[in-house]
Amino acid sequence: MTNEIVISPVLDEKMNSHINDSEVWKKAYTREELTDRIRGMHPAWYEYTIQFDGLKPIHMTKYREI
Repeated sequence: MTNEIVISPVLDEKMNSHINDSEVWKKAYTREELTDRIRGMHPAWYEYTIQFDGLKPIHMTKYREI
């Protein structure tokens, strides 16, 4: 299992109840992918710490607004 940071403009406080189908994945970025141009497209961004088993998301451990 690995912990990864996923950044998205979508707030999903209850992501664990539907982690594979969360709207977060439609606009998900890594820190490296989040350019100034992309950051300017949305007024709020959220950072999710997610446990993965390989490529499969298992559990969101925390989130915060950035």
